Amino acid sequence: MYQKKFFLTIFLSFLISSCGGGGGGTSEQAPQINSVTPSPAPAPSSAPNTSSISSNLIAQATGTIQGKISYEEIDRQFILYVPTSYNSSSKQPLIFNFHGYGSNANEQMRYGDLRSQADANGFILVHPEGLDDVGGTSYWNMGGWSVSVHDDVKFIDNLINLLMDKYSINAERIYSTGMSNGGFFSFHLACNLNASFAAIASVTGSMSFDTFNDCNPRQPTPVLQIHGSIDAVVPYDGLLTIMKPVMDVMDYWKTSNGCDEFVRSVPEVIPGEMSWTETYIFDNCLNNTQNIHLKVQGAGHIWPGSIFERIQEPDASKYIWEFFSKYDINGVIQ
Repeated sequence: MYQKKFFLTIFLSFLISSCGGGGGGTSEQAPQINSVTPSPAPAPSSAPNTSSISSNLIAQATGTIQGKISYEEIDRQFILYVPTSYNSSSKQPLIFNFHGYGSNANEQMRYGDLRSQADANGFILVHPEGLDDVGGTSYWNMGGWSVSVHDDVKFIDNLINLLMDKYSINAERIYSTGMSNGGFFSFHLACNLNASFAAIASVTGSMSFDTFNDCNPRQPTPVLQIHGSIDAVVPYDGLLTIMKPVMDVMDYWKTSNGCDEFVRSVPEVIPGEMSWTETYIFDNCLNNTQNIHLKVQGAGHIWPGSIFERIQEPDASKYIWEFFSKYDINGVIQ
């Protein structure tokens, strides 16, 4: 299926380079994590500076739009989905939905499909397109082993400014989600474009060691992590010095967001059932928020609920919007 190619080429090169290393197996020292003091987010500019940005976007257009943005002699692509119910007289939430390694914006729009949620709940949806690595495979530059000359954080910052210029968007309700490499990149944005995102959700993603160690968010960021227990591409327990274990990632955001220890909930398992979901809730975080982790037992490297997958519960797209809908940049929506 669409996302199965995630990181395989990069993993092989890392595994080859790691095999000859010597051995002490010393454990990595835990990074210093600074808990964030809750404070109101800086007021976003009502008129973003787009003087150096050009685009083919027509202001207030609805439907599915093949978009292009140009800045500093760089051209980037994206697919915008604006529900026909869009009304420029009220400010709408904006969700970024990032594809995985080797995928593209169109595949993610269909595979990790949030369009029905956008129609039902009135938010704007954007699917950015990654650039190719040296092997010609599309990806997101999210720190560590994926570092390249591509400044994807700047691309997203410019794209936010463009969309705010062309549409009526609530700057306090911008969110990021993504599949696999797109989930990694959502965490990377929570660390490196923190003031722009009210919450993030990762499906089968994690954090690279570099992003994990260097992350220093300015404010709390509610986190939703959905991950299969038998994911062989982004293993639940991490991989070498390439990616952190899922629970290490959740522990990081527990500390950063000032949350309580998690409460684990396990449903009654029906014999022969293909999968079930363990829910980990990190409660009482700063600004009255939560972090949530859904561990989907029996699931691999998939977006649960996708029409292309057998496992339909939890419905990741529905759960992501329910999570995002609770928060703006200052915490729980009052």
